Amino acid sequence: MQIFVETHFKPSFKLLLRDAVNTTDKLVFKDELTGEAEELKALSEAEIILGNPKPAQKLLQATRLKWIQLASTGFEIYTGIKIPALATNLKDFYAVPCAETMIAGIMSLYRGMDRFSLLKEKQQWLGVSLREDLRLLTHKNVIILGAGSIGKQTAKLLTGFDCTIRFFARTSPEAGLRNARQLEGALPQADLVIGCLPGTPETKGLFTRKMITLMKPDALFCNVGRGNLLEDESALVDALMNEKIGGAVLDVTMQEPLPADHALWKCPNTIISQHTGGGYIDERKEMIRFFLKNLRAFKEGKPMENLIHLETGY
Repeated sequence: MQIFVETHFKPSFKLLLRDAVNTTDKLVFKDELTGEAEELKALSEAEIILGNPKPAQKLLQATRLKWIQLASTGFEIYTGIKIPALATNLKDFYAVPCAETMIAGIMSLYRGMDRFSLLKEKQQWLGVSLREDLRLLTHKNVIILGAGSIGKQTAKLLTGFDCTIRFFARTSPEAGLRNARQLEGALPQADLVIGCLPGTPETKGLFTRKMITLMKPDALFCNVGRGNLLEDESALVDALMNEKIGGAVLDVTMQEPLPADHALWKCPNTIISQHTGGGYIDERKEMIRFFLKNLRAFKEGKPMENLIHLETGY
């Protein structure tokens, strides 16, 4: 079988893949091709794809495709794409690092680590004068938008701080908040709002301008789901710049990469982790391990993990 590897791997991981696949399989790495013509040819001959071809329409070139293993949890860009092939994603794969990224960002703002890092660069000691500004995560009221694997893992970590947690989700049995009216009613009591929702038509613009105005003056808005969760990113910028809320931890933004002149760069009490929330030192190695596990199941005709339907979007 010809396997087209769209995801970039460093040489040691390429070697790991080459050593693990059957000798009758041919691996073609996108980053070793010389141009788009070669890439389209490789796609047209591929029976298996590892990665996320972009733009999404490129996937239609893979006329011999039997299975695609996406290198992501989200797959909204492929919604509606019709291919006669199996598709799997990395559901749950990024839950732990994404949750830890949110906790790290929140703790950095609460305990002043963002400011202390800047003071170190300036070789400036303020010490005692900052003590009264520092906050505790313990016993905070938290609303988590989304009760999927990332939301649940975030909640698991927050329980160690004795936080009170409420989930917002339309259908999940864990959710106590199921619609916009209920969410609006809960926001004035929340210390933390953490977005962990996937990108779907239902979640786009879900967190409205009005919801931002309902947040407490010292509340944090955090988002590790999708940047389009916000109805209006400029409303968040206004709230941060004018200290209408306490700060933000943003792993995702509406536009990525964030332009150099974007207002979010200058917002106070704001951490932007540049869509690295799912990253960790063994990410690529574990991705290969998961792919190889599914590859064995595919070849043996056994059930595969994380089957999805690109056409319907779930």
